[in-house]
Amino acid sequence: MSRSTDGDEPTVDDTDGGASGATSPDPTLDAPDAALAAAAADDEDAPYDLSGLLVATGTTRSLLEALERAGLLVPHHVDDEGIPRYSAADVAAVQAGLTLLDAGLPLGELLDLARRTDAAIGEIADHAVEAFLRFVRDPVRGTASSDEEATARLVTAYEEMLPATERLVAHHLRRRLLTRAASRVSEELAADDDGLGPPP
Repeated sequence: MSRSTDGDEPTVDDTDGGASGATSPDPTLDAPDAALAAAAADDEDAPYDLSGLLVATGTTRSLLEALERAGLLVPHHVDDEGIPRYSAADVAAVQAGLTLLDAGLPLGELLDLARRTDAAIGEIADHAVEAFLRFVRDPVRGTASSDEEATARLVTAYEEMLPATERLVAHHLRRRLLTRAASRVSEELAADDDGLGPPP
């Protein structure tokens, strides 16, 4: 598969506009929620626009746009000028998709996998956020003696819970993949032994 960059030059913004969370703060948020929003936005830098991402991944604009439509590629944030920004983690995600294509997975199958993954992960993310708001943020806001205390407790909880949630989801997905793969191989071997051939 071609990975040409369509002649684009790398675009990496070293100014504040390229950093994550560079969008203006929401003036409607109070101090604890504003700090929580900033913590959620500032977990990594996002120095690439789409042209920079093209060069960093060595692929084509049409493929990136297809991955974005399928939900596999999601901008880290959109800056104040309306430009989507991408991080090193986005580069790694696109390169992982390219690895699957190079291994022989058809593009259509990759995009279908991306759509299914996006739908499942979107539902998990929505539930996780609602659980955090209901069982962590709201109780903290109701019991903190000051905005400063609420801010410290919320940011600490977020910084502890996000990586824990990521590890939990990644571990479960890996375990499911390995279990299903082993089960499928065992079924096909058993079918071959019975002279029935692999299942349809």
